[in-house]
Amino acid sequence: MSTRALNFGNTLWRAQAVLQQRLDERLGDWHGLNLGDYQLLSALESQPHGLVLRALAITLLQAPAVTLRQLLPMEKTGLLERAQGLVRLRPAGRQLLAEARRTTEAVYAQALQALGADASTLADCQQLLERLALPARGKL
Repeated sequence: MSTRALNFGNTLWRAQAVLQQRLDERLGDWHGLNLGDYQLLSALESQPHGLVLRALAITLLQAPAVTLRQLLPMEKTGLLERAQGLVRLRPAGRQLLAEARRTTEAVYAQALQALGADASTLADCQQLLERLALPARGKL
């Protein structure tokens, strides 16, 4: 592996870790969530009829067992429900997600502002990252 590729991978990982840490802190302080919880609620929001556990896990890029452990506390607190093999967002979950979305947007806006990049540079960067996030046939 080239040093350039290794440096890129390490930098990408560190940037993601810093953003996740900031989001976990803010979401936790204000909403009692972490970034993973926010992502789970967001995934369910776009599916009003719900998702089977396996499909939800695939959407979240994690194993079904991890997803199940993650959703159990949210089910107990009334944010979501499992019925007829589907996981659905409940009204309390929708409300919490809307509030948490504002916090998440603010953290991401601060990150973009700190970069000081123009809109064209950001659009180019986003296109490259989207290509990396959607590898052909599940392989890099």
